[in-house]
Amino acid sequence: MNRCLLKTIGLALLMLLPAACGRVDNSAAASGLQVTLITTEQGYPGEALVVAVADEAGRPVTDMTVSVEGNMNHAGMVPVLTPSVLDEADGAKDGRYTVPFQFTMLGDWIITVKLSPQDGETLTQDVDVSVSSDAVKVMQ
Repeated sequence: MNRCLLKTIGLALLMLLPAACGRVDNSAAASGLQVTLITTEQGYPGEALVVAVADEAGRPVTDMTVSVEGNMNHAGMVPVLTPSVLDEADGAKDGRYTVPFQFTMLGDWIITVKLSPQDGETLTQDVDVSVSSDAVKVMQ
């Protein structure tokens, strides 16, 4: 192969790499689950995020473990990872999972909610949020 063609192929692969690495399948929505990120009244850094999980009919789903991964929407920041929690960890079995979480910086974040049902297949849902000193806002 000539050098020009190899450079073109290499450049094309490099352009595809960030998209391939950053892609997260929103399988929770595809499976019919409704995942809602409920932010607290406080802003940065926060203490917890609440993840509400419901089925297609809006009934609470209480038999999962939930964790979140927080990533800034720009490269170079270490992700914030949480342990998995059960629904009843906050004292109520109501489909609301309270996940300990602290933002490490102000700005725009992508929160990946990871749901693990009893069958073991992990489902994910991405939620965009904006973090200020006053509030954490879910972006639509």
